[in-house]
Amino acid sequence: MNVNNPEKDGSPEVVNGPPKKVEELREQLKASRALVEKLRRNSEQCVKIINEVKDGIFVETIQGKILDVNKAGCRMLGFSREELLSMHVGTLVPPQIAAELPETIQEETIREGVYIETVNVRKNGSHIPVEVSNTLIEIGGEKRVVAILHDISGRVEAREKLLTAYEDMEKKVRERTEELTEANEKLKREIRERERAEETLREEHRLFMGGPTVIFKWRAEPGWPVEYVSLNVESQFGYQPDDFISGRILYESIIHPDDKARIAQEVKNYSEAGEVSYEQTYRIAHSQGHYCWVNDRTVVTRTPEGKISHYYGYLFDITQRKHDEDELTKHRDHLEELVEKRTSELNAMVDAMARRVVRMSDLEVMVDGLKKQIRDVGLTPICEAETKTEE
Repeated sequence: MNVNNPEKDGSPEVVNGPPKKVEELREQLKASRALVEKLRRNSEQCVKIINEVKDGIFVETIQGKILDVNKAGCRMLGFSREELLSMHVGTLVPPQIAAELPETIQEETIREGVYIETVNVRKNGSHIPVEVSNTLIEIGGEKRVVAILHDISGRVEAREKLLTAYEDMEKKVRERTEELTEANEKLKREIRERERAEETLREEHRLFMGGPTVIFKWRAEPGWPVEYVSLNVESQFGYQPDDFISGRILYESIIHPDDKARIAQEVKNYSEAGEVSYEQTYRIAHSQGHYCWVNDRTVVTRTPEGKISHYYGYLFDITQRKHDEDELTKHRDHLEELVEKRTSELNAMVDAMARRVVRMSDLEVMVDGLKKQIRDVGLTPICEAETKTEE
């Protein structure tokens, strides 16, 4: 290094002095240059880092004037750096929010670790939701606010979607709850109706079991084996239900011998004709040995293939009715006999009267002839003479 000509090596001008002093100055200068270079590199690195981060970083006065901003802040709001440096933070928020901003940001209003959700206005007028954290620092004896803006559009959108989904879910839950409530009420009504129906059915069953109609369920097999018979078969015909269900007694065996062939043929005819129900009257044996007349209303059940599987018979004891019908027939026959006899007598009387009328007519003719003969001889009949005298 040329001390007398420092411009040649870029060194500052120094005065001539002892070599040792000059050397110390040179070392100090070298160290200063290294420090400046390091600071420059650190500064460039910090600027690069600040400009490369995704969040907007603003340096502001406590009155809200923007002093510096990184590239992310410019991209986020759509302004150039020069435009932002001429603006106030109040112009970057909606009017209703700007009206609430304090004129001076005080130290006590900024707490470390506190994030504020707000809205900024872009250059094109659109809004962007941001999360802001403010830090109050001192630079060169001046208080400055470092504001970091984080774009939370995705979070807000997700939150709105979540809120929408939650509202939809709540709506669906309410609707489903209403549906379930309605279904529950309907189920309660159905249960009550079913309970009433079951009670009615039990009452009808009690009445039916105490009534005169006996139910038989026969398999469509020879002998008409019984699968079911109502309990009132005992009170009506003297048998226990198990007498038939166990197979000890075949139903065919209690049908009167004189009716059995006719009943079998009728069942065959009805079945082949495809009838679903029919009615028959015949006699069955009571357990005490006498026969009872029954009216049998039969319902036919078939398999899906159309084959008869069972017969359901509803038997009603009509023995008394048949007895009454027989008595009525006898009485009617007796009345018809009496009517016929009386008719014959009346006919005979009419014939006699007719003959008498004929005889009276002949007598009148004879009287008229005699009257004529009397007048011919110049005499007056007695009946005519009496008539003239009365006149």
